[in-house]
Amino acid sequence: MNDLQDLHELYTDEEVMRYWSTAPHSQLQQTENTLRFMIDGGYNGRCDFVIDYAPPSTTPKLIGKLGVWDGHEIGFMLARPFWGKGHMKEAMTELLRDFWQREDMKAQDEIVADVDPRNGACIGLLKSFGFKETGYREKTWETHLGWCDSLDLKLQRPKD
Repeated sequence: MNDLQDLHELYTDEEVMRYWSTAPHSQLQQTENTLRFMIDGGYNGRCDFVIDYAPPSTTPKLIGKLGVWDGHEIGFMLARPFWGKGHMKEAMTELLRDFWQREDMKAQDEIVADVDPRNGACIGLLKSFGFKETGYREKTWETHLGWCDSLDLKLQRPKD
């Protein structure tokens, strides 16, 4: 639980949480429950990771998270001070490389993403990795923003 406070900073930031499926956390206990779920989940350390940043001579700080949930759906978030600096692209490059090479993921032919169509940065990042749009659904999530639509994207397993 060493990352609790850093993770809580992410989950309480309204801009970071704008397109997340839940409202920003108002209590530390909510983030603790989320972290506990991550730690105890079957994908922890396999396809579900936190992103640490450690400039030379500093203590690492948790600045984000990303993962492939249920073995097929990607999701990610990053602290605002690190937006647009290539950190998520670097982390996703490693996640995807590792995911496709894992023996326990060999049966997976694709990774999908369910994105709020207003989240242009997320869509742009996914498309830069080869994700293709596969559909659009209206009123799929009721969140702190009200009803949200979904843009569906898919990345096929690379050919060896």
